[in-house]
Amino acid sequence: MSDIVLIEKNEEKPITTIKLNRLNKKNALNYELFIGLDNALDEVEKDDSRVVIITGGKDTFSAGIDLKMLTGQDVESDFRAPLRPTNFRYWLNTWLQPIFTKIEMMEKPVIAKINGYCYGSGFELACACDFRFAIETATFTMPESKVGIITDVGGTIRLVRLVGLTNAKDIILTGRTFDGKEAYRLGILNNVAKSIEELDQMISDFADELIDSAPLAVGFGKRLINACYGKDTAFGMELEGFVNSQLLQTKDFFTGAFARLQKKKPKWKGK
Repeated sequence: MSDIVLIEKNEEKPITTIKLNRLNKKNALNYELFIGLDNALDEVEKDDSRVVIITGGKDTFSAGIDLKMLTGQDVESDFRAPLRPTNFRYWLNTWLQPIFTKIEMMEKPVIAKINGYCYGSGFELACACDFRFAIETATFTMPESKVGIITDVGGTIRLVRLVGLTNAKDIILTGRTFDGKEAYRLGILNNVAKSIEELDQMISDFADELIDSAPLAVGFGKRLINACYGKDTAFGMELEGFVNSQLLQTKDFFTGAFARLQKKKPKWKGK
């Protein structure tokens, strides 16, 4: 695993943290950082963690896509993003977008811990996560319209789901910058903190709640919610029945049901 993305295991809890570590460039997302993130997601999918946290440094989550990569000026890499339209669409749809989609497909809940810059593709990365927490002074923007493009790693889809059509148009089309308090008001964030210490405690408490729930129920529930969003009600209810018909057969269901009847805390096996 390259040191451009770090993986840290919590020694006391089943939590894994993925840290973007191109801090000298404010975690601007270039080819190597995308590769590192892709590999890190594959690694944590296979480990025994129950919650995944994606974060950056003390003063930045991510400054967004590295424009030097898009324009072929990145001296740190031999990679050049393909700019010919058909070639670019193929590269985007088959390689870049699926990296963020892995976060949604993962049955472990993923939390974005945001401080400092959360710009462009970095903002889109946060939107791909299941939950988002930030400090009040974090800054958010999708500035792509200011350089003549639009969000293209799921931003136009995921942001609408979070804030609605009108607010998404406001954020994406103006490219304006706003702070963590407004991000919370708009519904982008689950909660907002005044300090890093408060943010850490907030995420720790929330992760504990997730860990207290049955892992299969959390994983199936996440996939079910994602799959049913915007679909016909009858389609969603049919899927609900299918999922619960499987969960009712698990050892964890009987463990959880009997623990609730006996007023005890269940010990989940994920089986």
